[in-house]
Amino acid sequence: MILTVLLLLALLPGPGVTAIRENIAIGAKAVQSSTYDELADAEHAVDGNSDSHYLNGSCSHTNYEKNPWLRVELPSIYNITSVTITNRGDCCGQRIHGAQIRIGSSLNNNGNRNKLVALVGFLQKGATKTYSFKATEGRFVNIFLPGKEKILTLCEVQVFADEESVHLPENIAVGSRAVQSSTFNKLADAEHAIDGNSDSHYFRGSCTHTMHEKDPWWRVELPGVYLVTSVTITNRGDCCGFRIIGAQIRVGNSLKNNGNENKLVATVGNLENGAEKTYNFTAEGRFVNIFLPGENKILTVCEVKVFADEESLQRYENIVPAVKAVQSSTYNELADAEHAVDGNSDSHYLNGSCSHTNYEKDPWLRVELPGVYDVTSVAITNRGDGYGFRINGAQIRIGNSIENNGNDNKLVAVIGPLQDGATRTYRFKATEGRYVNIFLPGEEKILTVCEVKVFADEVTSPESFHLHDYDVLPNVALKGLANQSSIHPYGLLAGFALARNAVDGNRNSDLRKGSCTQTDMESSPWWRVSLQNKSTIFSVALTRQADHCFQCMDGAEIRIGDSLHNDGKDNPLCATVSSTPAGHTEHYTCSSLLEGSHVTVILPGEDRILSLCEVEVFGL
Repeated sequence: MILTVLLLLALLPGPGVTAIRENIAIGAKAVQSSTYDELADAEHAVDGNSDSHYLNGSCSHTNYEKNPWLRVELPSIYNITSVTITNRGDCCGQRIHGAQIRIGSSLNNNGNRNKLVALVGFLQKGATKTYSFKATEGRFVNIFLPGKEKILTLCEVQVFADEESVHLPENIAVGSRAVQSSTFNKLADAEHAIDGNSDSHYFRGSCTHTMHEKDPWWRVELPGVYLVTSVTITNRGDCCGFRIIGAQIRVGNSLKNNGNENKLVATVGNLENGAEKTYNFTAEGRFVNIFLPGENKILTVCEVKVFADEESLQRYENIVPAVKAVQSSTYNELADAEHAVDGNSDSHYLNGSCSHTNYEKDPWLRVELPGVYDVTSVAITNRGDGYGFRINGAQIRIGNSIENNGNDNKLVAVIGPLQDGATRTYRFKATEGRYVNIFLPGEEKILTVCEVKVFADEVTSPESFHLHDYDVLPNVALKGLANQSSIHPYGLLAGFALARNAVDGNRNSDLRKGSCTQTDMESSPWWRVSLQNKSTIFSVALTRQADHCFQCMDGAEIRIGDSLHNDGKDNPLCATVSSTPAGHTEHYTCSSLLEGSHVTVILPGEDRILSLCEVEVFGL
């Protein structure tokens, strides 16, 4: 009787872990380093069929090569507890000896540098064996066979995980900026596709919609450059789902042709009304475009989700170490604020690498960066030797003010329950600031932080920048304030031709679509953008109107500086505009680097009209 009870107890799962008995690899995407022949597809290893005879068509098979591999791409991130492998049965069972099972969320070296969890030893032909290990978090499961002149054959790979472990990868498009070629009406804003709402009924106000036009497009501008691994599209559901057929997904760092010439990573085929589909690939970029080529097209998208390699989400350098940190109070000699920015994530307080305030009302810690950055994420390491609950409810605030010690700056994230010793990264839309505060509101609180890491958009120094690489620099005009000398009466009457149209991120060159400026006929008309901060300018791009006013840019001067005397016309000359084809975007590189807060475009002469469909200012 006692022996029976012990046996039953041995079969129960460990505390806190309930295994998913469902094989989560079935139906997942699988890829491999090479494919031997038409019978050898990688996806045969995740088809749910454990037939081990290769000629029956349910096994994968690479070529003879160095370091062959197969990767299973799960639909989400899991705490994986075991992997089951079925070996080839009709011959060649020895080939799998020495294969490594690796798990993680990085695609570095095709995922073959993720965590090693098991080694495949001797495995008989046709045998199935389960490899169990400590729960390991990841989206990618790799079978990696190191060595020269190797073949990797797998007849089935099954993956099992902790039941409560599943969490979806982060959709990095939410909170980013979106623009499109045109906007049909007030329900149709580009940003509806990244509002986190997948409602597919257009009239509920969560879908985009362009005009009938040639080559419509939609673009999301991510907060940084990422290794994008998939894009999920939700199609319109109340009608017209066929409209999206043939749309191209393009990813890259260029805004040439509004980003529609970046790398083509997928094409949307037949997608039913309201359907959601994920397109998997690997491509680096900051811009994700949905581009629909053709005449008289309408592009409608109800949600676009963008997912990236976990490692690329952390690609920006931690700009915190060696900067100044201060806090509201200091508990004792072990508790200095600067311990939170010493580059040491040791979470045991007595080891001397954590900050610690007194018991007090509203304690805080402030990190003072060496300059103003567009901060994209903050990683927090919690105390690990007990008392981890103390950080619950702390706010992360970013900005340039030290009013109220910086605790009134922009709120970007709130820290929820965080396990003892855990490190968690909080990502948000790029937020400009020099001060990063961890602020814990409430009576009788203690704030303890063992490490704060701050990540920002990469900063390029003028010395290392190549003047023709303008596509990798931020367009600093987007956040600027635009003015012009006058507004053409027709444009004013029709509700377009305003100065701000030239900094809306849209290069559409049709004046009637509402994305161009146009002055009245006058002497030396001008247009100006006042930047948020003084910047070093590397180049300026101007987009010419396509339909009318063919002489409305010829001979224009681009001037950059800090003075508003004479409407900025006396600032240093960057470049003079030559004749440009209608609707074309031309980049002008200053003969020398210029710094300034204002970029002015002046069209000298009598009885001139100045029209600009987009002004992009690339600088730091």
